[in-house]
Amino acid sequence: MKKLIVLTVILVVFYKIQYAQNSNYSFTIPTEQLTVDGNSLNAKPGDTIFLEKGNKKYLKLINFHGDSNRYIIFVNHGGSVVVENIDCPFGIKISNSSFFRFSGTGVVSIHYGIKVTRTKHDCNGITVDSKSTNFELDHLEVSNTGFAGIMTKSEPRCDLTCNRGNYVQYNTILHDNYIHDTGGEGFYIGHSFYNGWQTKCNGHADTLFPHLLIGVRIYNNIVENTHWDGIQLGCGFKDCEIYGNKVTNYGTDAINTQNNGIQMSGSVGKCYNNYIANGTGNGILIFGLGENYVYNNLIINAGLNYYPTERNKKADGIYCDDRYTIPSYSYYFFNNTIINPKTDGIRFVCNKSDSNRFYNNIIVNPGSLGSYSSYSSENSYINFASKAKGIESNNYFSPNSKNLDFEDADNNNFRLLSTSDAIDKGKNLSIYGIYFDFDKQNRPSGGNFDIGAFEYQKK
Repeated sequence: MKKLIVLTVILVVFYKIQYAQNSNYSFTIPTEQLTVDGNSLNAKPGDTIFLEKGNKKYLKLINFHGDSNRYIIFVNHGGSVVVENIDCPFGIKISNSSFFRFSGTGVVSIHYGIKVTRTKHDCNGITVDSKSTNFELDHLEVSNTGFAGIMTKSEPRCDLTCNRGNYVQYNTILHDNYIHDTGGEGFYIGHSFYNGWQTKCNGHADTLFPHLLIGVRIYNNIVENTHWDGIQLGCGFKDCEIYGNKVTNYGTDAINTQNNGIQMSGSVGKCYNNYIANGTGNGILIFGLGENYVYNNLIINAGLNYYPTERNKKADGIYCDDRYTIPSYSYYFFNNTIINPKTDGIRFVCNKSDSNRFYNNIIVNPGSLGSYSSYSSENSYINFASKAKGIESNNYFSPNSKNLDFEDADNNNFRLLSTSDAIDKGKNLSIYGIYFDFDKQNRPSGGNFDIGAFEYQKK
């Protein structure tokens, strides 16, 4: 028994050292404290803030600033922190803070140690705003929110302090979170109006330009049952990646333009290795600036339950247009597997872009097959609308999965059997830095790239 007690003490000490390494101090915030000001606490870079277990009506954190080498770490302590209310403007709010990590990893046996279980109508679960930058949010569960699960942006202001040219939100890292049953988007990251937000300043109409985001990573999150988009990124100007997420049953309100699995608007970057299934809208929607790489995604049943009897209500596996495109920039769509989209596999409406490429995609049973009387049937698979152009090669189009020999299509397992016609028929994409598939297995595994999101692994 004495040995057990000693071992327990050692583990606890090791755990606290792990979180408080390089700290000046560690602080414990009691359950009953709802607002914490870093200035009043005299918090310094490298400090650890323990959030005591228990139920809270809300939590507001302001004025915490670490530095690039020593983040301030917020972490649950002793058990889960649970936030719930029906009469506050937020669940958790972090304002005017930088270089911090907000994490639910405080108890090894609890995967999501900080939870927001309800907020009132039109209110977010977690908001990070007021010029907050350089932060990481992880291992959080957010559900039953009045609006977005997690929102991170600073609204443009008439005094221009939060606007483009004066402020940039850097290094926004969001991973290993569980976001579900939200009244709006699951993730609402950055502003939606890249070309300007119409408002009034001093009583006069004005156009304000939202700040940019540089260095965004949204990965390994589970997002389900969102009333609006699953994941939305806006104004991501440089070094942005959305990958490894599972997004299902998105856009349950079936509101057009608010019902996409993943949306990148006014953004540059990569969207890859995501599982997207059973929503009312497009699987992936790109209103990018260009130089967007979309690859290794598995998209199933995009929009099938969006007004299923009305063909004019469209939803595609991937939709891309050029409302924000920088002229001569390009788009790249590689090795995606798209199954049963309501309308087209990929619908591409970009006249400003140049040298767009569509390689190694599997597209099966697009719902628009046979409906384009003046076009060939291939427009249902990749539809170049409005005179848009692209270079296509090594794609596999089929009205059914007969010759593709998936492992278990009935249960959404679209990995390839050894007899599949997609094996070794792809274009080698090493020049684009793609060396892996949806399962993070090496690509190619045999003589050449396979087509689709999965590379058959030779035995």
